[in-house]
Order: sequence, then structure tokens, then C-alpha cells
Amino acid sequence: MNVFLYIISIFWISIGIFAVTTPLKLKTLYAGLVKHVKALFILPIIVGVLLLWAMPASSLSGLIMIIGILAIIKGLFILILPINLTRASINYFLIRSDRWWRIYGIFIILMGLAVGWSIT
Repeated sequence: MNVFLYIISIFWISIGIFAVTTPLKLKTLYAGLVKHVKALFILPIIVGVLLLWAMPASSLSGLIMIIGILAIIKGLFILILPINLTRASINYFLIRSDRWWRIYGIFIILMGLAVGWSIT
């Protein structure tokens, strides 16, 4: 359980640093994923289930539970929503400014630090 929380913490911190330092490259990466967004619905569901499974290994189990449930809901929304609505919502975030992506990166870094710090 701890290993998964460490992995997700390091992953989120890495993505956050990537967003802060090179937001244009991250937007390009996300733009490439738009083509395959329906096939990727399973990833947030798996991460959500694993977060719920790893919840007892965290001192902030409530936060981990909320993030896990939100991840599962995200995966279900990606699966259920029509493809044009899913792409439109992703494109909405792709047109945001670099400043917005840097703020997003800081938020993701803080989430990764919170998850990493909460491991008991």
C-alpha cells in the first residue's frame, strides 16, 4: 500500500514540476491524448480503486478517499459522456494560458506532497 502512495506522490510531483517548468510541452502531451481519451477511461478508475485500497496506509485517509472517489467518478464520466463533449472539455483546458498551467502545476505538486507526507 505504501509503495503505491509513494509512486503516485512522485508521479504527481513530477507532473507538477513539468507543468511549472514547461507548460507548452505538457499542453502538447495532453493534446496528443485527446485522440485516445475514450480508451484512457480505465486509468482514473484503476488509480481511484488503488487509492481507496491504499487509504489505510495514510494518516490523511479522508483526503486519499476523496481523491480516490473523484478519480473513479472522472473515469466514469469519461466513459459515459459523448466523445465530442469530452474533447470539448479537454480543449477548454488546452487553450488556458501558461500562467494557468503553472498554477495547475503548483496545485499538483502540493497534492503529491500531501500524499507523500501522509504515508505512515
